[in-house]
Amino acid sequence: MRGHLIIADISGYTRFLTESELEHANGIIGELLNAIVGAIQAPLTVSRIEGDAVFMYGVMPDGMSGQTVLESVELLYCAFAGSLETMVLNTTCQCNACANINSLGLKIVMHCGEFAMTTVGGQDTLSGADVVMAHRLTKNTITERTGIADYMIVTQACVDDLDVHNIVAGWVEHTEEYEHVGEVKGYVSSLPDVWAFMRQQNENKVMQREAWLTISAHSAAPPAVVWDHLIDPVKRTAWLGANDNSIVADPRGRIGPGAEFHCAHGEDNEILVFTVLDMKAVDYITIVIPMGDGLGLRYTDYVIPSGTGTRIVSYLAPLFMTETGEDASGEVVVDMESYLRDTYTQNLQDLAQMADEAAASMVTA
Repeated sequence: MRGHLIIADISGYTRFLTESELEHANGIIGELLNAIVGAIQAPLTVSRIEGDAVFMYGVMPDGMSGQTVLESVELLYCAFAGSLETMVLNTTCQCNACANINSLGLKIVMHCGEFAMTTVGGQDTLSGADVVMAHRLTKNTITERTGIADYMIVTQACVDDLDVHNIVAGWVEHTEEYEHVGEVKGYVSSLPDVWAFMRQQNENKVMQREAWLTISAHSAAPPAVVWDHLIDPVKRTAWLGANDNSIVADPRGRIGPGAEFHCAHGEDNEILVFTVLDMKAVDYITIVIPMGDGLGLRYTDYVIPSGTGTRIVSYLAPLFMTETGEDASGEVVVDMESYLRDTYTQNLQDLAQMADEAAASMVTA
């Protein structure tokens, strides 16, 4: 099998345990590990818990965008940091363990390669040279040489496999050398910066109570696969029924707030500009588009995990006049409502079907 091998390793673990009361220390570490595991989404799968670390792997669907994969991994740190912050704010205990919670951190190693899966004692176990390589990368000189304590390192093999060269262009280049392996090149990202960016975002999303129209569909695919179809320009072209779809991404090389999808529609290839107002990875994306006749539309697509896959729910805000910003009214609104309801219902159904097909490739990979 070929896929991505990821280790989320809690740093400061040994010192924390030796300098803290065992009962409270174990409870804190357990809660942090549960937060990480709870944030893992298919196509990532837990292989095993290794003391203070979670080892996971992912066999990605063909064509899954690199941004989706990277952000799915970054969300593991956000879950860890959020849990850590909550414990610090809520604890009133004066024991060493509770006083030293902030000494804990997280480092994430992400490698891509081949591995075999065997069953030992009733449990699936991964093996192979790349599995060994991923574990060796947890022992490195990143913090000493870069000053970054909580980090994610993505090896060159992963960058090439995911085609995320533009995204990692602003990261710190780093090379480690290991016996019998030689040099291993990678790119290092500061995870506290990711968490700070997530927290600084001012949410701009259409809520159910203000929706003019509500449209939904259901996919058997996991949320990350559905999300990938929402943000990837090529996939958007297919389920929107567009002739072409290009993207102007933000300076970080990612699709994010301020990015624009330029979609060509109809026989005359009329260009519609879908501007991203806000988004949170594998959660929601808010977009504004011109609708013609001086009208504009703001809507939010939500990705909601369900017991049998993913619900895609879209809340469309009232149409507004693009020049004044005022809510539109009149006969044109009635006609537009019927058009949008029929068109976007079909769009979301097509999206769900495409995601289902992509998810099926995960099973057969």
